[in-house]
Amino acid sequence: MKKLCSLILASAVAISTNAQLVFLENFSGFTNGNLGTQGSWVQAGSGTDVQIATTSPLIYTGYTSGTQFASVSPVNGTDPHKLFTASINTSGDLTVYMSFVVRVAAAPASDGSPEYSVSLINTGDPDRPLRFYIATEPGNANEVRFGILTGNSTNVNNIAWTPTTASYATNTTFLIVIRYDNVSAGGNNDDAYLWVNPVLTTEPATGTANATLLDANEANYGNLLNAIELSQSSTNSPDADYDGFRIAYGTTSAIAWTNLDPVGAPLPVQLISFNAGEEELSTKLVWNVAEESGITDYIIEKSTDGINFTAIGSVKATNLKTYSYTDAQAASANSYYRLKMMEIDGTYKYSYIISVKSKLLTEISLSPNPVKSMLMIQHPKAEAVAHIQILNATGQMVKDIRLSANTVISTVDLSGFTNGLYHVVFKNGSTVLIKTVLKQ
Repeated sequence: MKKLCSLILASAVAISTNAQLVFLENFSGFTNGNLGTQGSWVQAGSGTDVQIATTSPLIYTGYTSGTQFASVSPVNGTDPHKLFTASINTSGDLTVYMSFVVRVAAAPASDGSPEYSVSLINTGDPDRPLRFYIATEPGNANEVRFGILTGNSTNVNNIAWTPTTASYATNTTFLIVIRYDNVSAGGNNDDAYLWVNPVLTTEPATGTANATLLDANEANYGNLLNAIELSQSSTNSPDADYDGFRIAYGTTSAIAWTNLDPVGAPLPVQLISFNAGEEELSTKLVWNVAEESGITDYIIEKSTDGINFTAIGSVKATNLKTYSYTDAQAASANSYYRLKMMEIDGTYKYSYIISVKSKLLTEISLSPNPVKSMLMIQHPKAEAVAHIQILNATGQMVKDIRLSANTVISTVDLSGFTNGLYHVVFKNGSTVLIKTVLKQ
């Protein structure tokens, strides 16, 4: 079964309408420096990170991009990724469109060993069903070629390149549109197309594509696409800048193109940032907006897997610049959040997804400390057999408490204990966590 395609990253506001436009990224509101530490991007690997920059923004007439952009380099560095606002189920026939602008300073020759720099991924599987390549013409380092490759193959001879007869100069901003037709029937049936600087007023005809892959090799990554990845894997990676990522899909190419909306209709709200952090036993969500027109409510949705979301609360839109919401439920594992932005006419758009990894997974917290009577212990989620043991200063166990499954907060009455130091031991399967408390 397959996969599919579509790429696009998100903007000052990653948004999707009815889960069809799944990614927007203009990097607006980002801080210059490492990409993989902000805007819900997640670093993978080590070394030099993809960078956010503002010098000479990428401008392409008729296409929306920002004043900031992402730069990949020819280094063995990190490969940051970012989740879509909604995952794409590729078990059936569908089309994915991706668009973005790119500017290339340098790249290896196409007859060498160029590395891909953009890919669509399933974060739960190492295979990458669609990859975008940049290279230069053999013998001419000033002329750029763009390529696409699908499936598990890493053979660069299988890359579909734009022809050497085309002229794409370095240090020039180009608009890239990629279409991926996912075919659910068995065999290698998926098709991919790439256009450079196409007209955006109508869906481009496949016969006009600058690079084409037909009956392409398919990757066995399952039936899910949920993120985009920017890569810089070696000295064979390009030196290039990206901005204005958009990704959408539909059951037909016409629907997918309409959902992509590459001309970029005005958005009812501009989400500058959306962040979350733990505050004691709660998680506080904070989002900043620059524009707000026609929005009635922000519905906060939460998930434990980043796929299935449930509404946990809402905040009225009152033309503020900053909003916040506190999730009072203590997290015991990774928690994912998104905003469902309701419009006056009843339609809605989603923000990008952010994640919070609970500190409870790696430590225990004691409060108060020193303690006179009741000690509250915040700990990882208890499994079927979990204990809290209290040891005195000499290591002798003076209390052993069996915990109920799924417990994340426990209390122990120390009022009858003599004053002094005690060790609190949390045992959860093979996990053993210890902290010291002073009884007064």
